[in-house]
Amino acid sequence: MGVKLSASCRADSGLTLIKSLSLNLSYKTCVLLEASYYLFMTEVIASGRLVSMIQESNNIEFKFGNQSDVVDQIAVTDFGSRMTLVESLKTRPGAKDAVTEQLKKLKKDENSQEPKTIKVTFEGKGGFSAVVLNGDPGAYFLQDAFRKTFLDAFKAEDETDHRVQVFLHGVKEKTAELAINWIASLAYISRYRAPVFGKKLEEQKKLGKLTVFIDTGLSKKQAEAALEEGKILGYANNQVRHLAELPSNILHPKSYRDRAQAIAKDLGVGFEFLGKKELTKKGAGAFLAVVQADHHERAGIAHLTYKGKKAKKKLAIVGKGLCYDTGGYNVKVGNFMHGMQHDMTGSAIALSLFEALVKLEAPYEIHCYMALAENLIAFDAYRPNDVVVACNGISIEVDNTDAEGRMCLSDTLAIASEEKPDFIIDYATLTGSVIRSIDTRRSGAYSNVLKVSQLAVEVGERSGERVWNFPIGGDYNEAIKSSYADVRQCATAAAADHIYAATFLSKFVGKNIPWLHIDLAAAGNKGGLGLVPTDTTGFGVRFGLEMVREYLD
Repeated sequence: MGVKLSASCRADSGLTLIKSLSLNLSYKTCVLLEASYYLFMTEVIASGRLVSMIQESNNIEFKFGNQSDVVDQIAVTDFGSRMTLVESLKTRPGAKDAVTEQLKKLKKDENSQEPKTIKVTFEGKGGFSAVVLNGDPGAYFLQDAFRKTFLDAFKAEDETDHRVQVFLHGVKEKTAELAINWIASLAYISRYRAPVFGKKLEEQKKLGKLTVFIDTGLSKKQAEAALEEGKILGYANNQVRHLAELPSNILHPKSYRDRAQAIAKDLGVGFEFLGKKELTKKGAGAFLAVVQADHHERAGIAHLTYKGKKAKKKLAIVGKGLCYDTGGYNVKVGNFMHGMQHDMTGSAIALSLFEALVKLEAPYEIHCYMALAENLIAFDAYRPNDVVVACNGISIEVDNTDAEGRMCLSDTLAIASEEKPDFIIDYATLTGSVIRSIDTRRSGAYSNVLKVSQLAVEVGERSGERVWNFPIGGDYNEAIKSSYADVRQCATAAAADHIYAATFLSKFVGKNIPWLHIDLAAAGNKGGLGLVPTDTTGFGVRFGLEMVREYLD
């Protein structure tokens, strides 16, 4: 008997229907039906939340020009041109005088390049804010100033339509382009709302339309290019945060694979999924060891492909997609299992970076690999001291089942290397030791080419998503030697696990392929980072776009 359930049906009515059939069906069939129904409902909820996010993102409009009647006004200018700000307040003499007084009080600090900010409230409603640039303190600190200045004006909590006027005068051309890019991203980022369910979702109001007017001296072509990239990056950041914050019963390997496939279809790019059968043929013993306890057999590697227009270089983007991590037999204890639905953040960044590059029509052939799995506990789960063989023929002695990320990534990197890309970048929430090393304001960068990891630090400073370079290989290999296998999964007696994890991963990257590994210490930071105000930061796409361009162009 077939049971068809509509997307709008409620969980309780659906389960009642299933239970009413139980007299005529076996117990096993009923259990399977009920489990399938729960999976169906969680996928409906997940897709509904994503549609809502996209609709709210689309309810933003940008226009170039000056609308003097807009009550929320923001300006960006250099310190030397600060007095020109008053020209935009000709129709508001009270505010003009107040801004003039604040500007006169600003003093140039030769020992600091921190931007200055001013704010004046209009009589009745609205106000005027400005960022006064005082040199170049770095993109991260400038973005922080932009966020604090623009966020309140952009942010909306109700259905009321909202308009904001932005003035960009008295700044260098490059600064104006960056400002438009960041402003566009902030408009999207400001409207992000974390997933909620049940009555919280029913009570949540739709956001009104946001219209942003931008008055700039840039040419239309320059301004539109900066705006488009900023919009794409803002949406990408929202998508990373949205996916990372979904509960694991909603975002599991099957629903995640379906979402990636839907994105591939929307973009018009290739998609394939390497499930257990395909991975077994490839001999991907490291990945398969982790998912032995997954009796749903939903795990696998999603592979998206973009051929690019006149592509001369080939790029591979790899992401760790552990939808939940219990630790396996080395079970996480106490509070350490809480929040493990975020362990798939690396794959969300990989997917969103891939999507951004395709939308921007990047001139590369691009392959995105998402290692989608769960690290579960069962009688047949993998165990410490097991020895498995990855698809590149390297044998691995398992030391700790809670180091499953490097196991899944080892086979994924080896498979990505088969395409012989000119560059591989991977993202993973891989180790806790990287956080103990540098906290959560930066992420760790590791490469098999020193110049690549050094370049990553420079790119991080320019993009506002900062990284720090760590060494790998060489004498660090000593600690991951095994008596039984080609390599040991972990260096158990060592404190710097992030270095040894990256050293381990490097063994699965193809010969002469430049590779950059990002250990996502900055995936979560209290109070946000740069342009992003939430603890879940969505860190990685802006950095990745800049890194790929810098290295491949």
